[in-house]
Amino acid sequence: MENYRGHSIQVTRTRFWDTVIVEAKTGIVLPTKATAQFDEGRSIAIARACELIDIYVDAVPVAGYRAA
Repeated sequence: MENYRGHSIQVTRTRFWDTVIVEAKTGIVLPTKATAQFDEGRSIAIARACELIDIYVDAVPVAGYRAA
């Protein structure tokens, strides 16, 4: 398991390298996952998962939310 920007990346190996991305604080699983061909390697799957996390985190305007 890897951690990146407040998310856990769980990697499994089948015919591919599959990742499941979980928000560590809430335990919510992101509705997408990254994969890589077996010969591409585990590190490529993790890099792709990190790219998805970057997109997800950067798309959420945290500064715009305030308590009522």
